[in-house]
Amino acid sequence: MKFLKNDYKKQFLKHYFLLDKIDEGDIFDAIGIDASGKKREFINGTYFYLNRASGVQNNGEIIRKLEADVFTSNGTSNEINTYFGRKGEYIEHKVLKTFLDNQDEGGEMKVCFIDGSLYSRLLMPHLIESPINRDETFILTHLETLFQIFKEALNKNVLLMGISKDSRDSAFRNALLDEIFYEERANLIHHLKPDELHIINAVIKGIDTINEENIREFYSLVSNEPNLLKKMKQIYDEYNITRTDSEIVYRFAEVSGFTYPLEKGLGRIRQQNIFNDMIKNPENFVRKNFRKYISNLNEVNKNQFISNAIKIIRQYSDMPTFISFQILIDIRDNPIKVDFPSWYFKNWHKLLDFPHVDFFNISEPLFKDFIKIVLKMYGGFENYNLLLSAAHDDAVLRNKTYNEIYEQILQDKLDILLPFRRRTRRELGR
Repeated sequence: MKFLKNDYKKQFLKHYFLLDKIDEGDIFDAIGIDASGKKREFINGTYFYLNRASGVQNNGEIIRKLEADVFTSNGTSNEINTYFGRKGEYIEHKVLKTFLDNQDEGGEMKVCFIDGSLYSRLLMPHLIESPINRDETFILTHLETLFQIFKEALNKNVLLMGISKDSRDSAFRNALLDEIFYEERANLIHHLKPDELHIINAVIKGIDTINEENIREFYSLVSNEPNLLKKMKQIYDEYNITRTDSEIVYRFAEVSGFTYPLEKGLGRIRQQNIFNDMIKNPENFVRKNFRKYISNLNEVNKNQFISNAIKIIRQYSDMPTFISFQILIDIRDNPIKVDFPSWYFKNWHKLLDFPHVDFFNISEPLFKDFIKIVLKMYGGFENYNLLLSAAHDDAVLRNKTYNEIYEQILQDKLDILLPFRRRTRRELGR
């Protein structure tokens, strides 16, 4: 970053706003939802897992859900962890569904805080059958529930807001780097031929799609014009380095504030290609990604499953883009990432119609109200959101509770002793 530090700072200051211009918001009804869980593999290869979720409301009411089950799997540890993580999200959504069922349409806006990114939950990178025996298609059930709660929340005027501390998102950083690139490209217009500018643009804006020929031509240009293209080479190198939005805010923010919001569509080219293929030919997508499960069905059940899966997947066409920003409430604290669906605003876009990520019009009056909502729930370093902290404390599943109560109940019910599997040194070192 040292070569582009001044450029980053210039763009950051253009896209960072102070909090002292925003007054305190009004009181509102809200709920914070969080989940906690544990799983254990036993010596016979069976897994036992338990998830608890809690929805704490600022009127004192609490909604709780618990889910426990056993399963076997032939998948990798990463695949099993992904499945278990999605199960945790799923039980959070069941708490939210209960909350929404108790709301009337057309009432005053209420707020639901979810721990994590809503955008990431919707754009699942693992929309594929799980290697969990008898639950191979869980991801579709999970996705359908997610679609339902998004739509019901909109109908009942409930603002869904994802809150993330220590987020690994880099969308804002990439947007700033794009601005640096556009400025430098403009400086080169009168010094390079159109085809040379095309190569530079193809390599840098196509950073996700490796084209060896374009890259060779780019490096050839750089070697022929080392002084002229020195900064462009630095920009290219910077695109290939992973940096988070939190790092950018930490480096350049000198006072409390928030970053210019981004409207996030499908985003990167790889993700665009996946979703374009999925929507254009959903049947092929289902047959490919649920191949093993489908192979065990008879013809009638196979056709029914494919038809239902296509109906679920096509609901992506109804989903909105997401608005996302980082907010630094206390200069001594870490920034908080906030995201929410764009359809609360007048000029919102559908997710599949908005392939890129772009700066969002901050003049919308409602956006300032959303900032006030985040500020109202901030409780300091240990409580970046008071309701989420309360939900976490209520749901957290400690080892002693898991081992001495839930596993003991399981063994008593089965009337057997279940020794858990101990990892070998080789497995632990993976």
